[in-house]
Amino acid sequence: MPPNKEYTAADLGSDTASAYCARDAHRIPTEDTAQNFSFSPAAGLRIQQTVKDSPSVAPQLRRSRTPAMLMIAECSSQVRQWATAVLANDPAIRRTQYMSGVGHHMWNGLDDNNDRAVAVITAFLQDKPAPLPNYPTRDGIPTFLRDHE
Repeated sequence: MPPNKEYTAADLGSDTASAYCARDAHRIPTEDTAQNFSFSPAAGLRIQQTVKDSPSVAPQLRRSRTPAMLMIAECSSQVRQWATAVLANDPAIRRTQYMSGVGHHMWNGLDDNNDRAVAVITAFLQDKPAPLPNYPTRDGIPTFLRDHE
């Protein structure tokens, strides 16, 4: 895209769409006003370059002691190996919640997605049983990667 162009939702439709499950394409909220759409191409490029240039933090996570929960979205555009590398290396991850039916935007207002996200987070913070199975587990990472790639 040209550097001095004013970007609109139409320019970035595929970026927005990639944050949802493909089966929800007809229900993706419209991003067509200043109130519901913002994007900084310069910031996006800077972040992308920083991620590319930075070493993985996964090995440093072995020292983590703060209890954590990992949430993985079914239709996330994020690489599965990133999430599973964190799971494999962070002994403080107490539970993993695989969120079926959601994309990278877990809080998307579609169906009961917001309520399910609230439920898993609240249960974790209150040290209550998880509303979803603990999945994937560390031992199940190879199977998870095979089944979900």
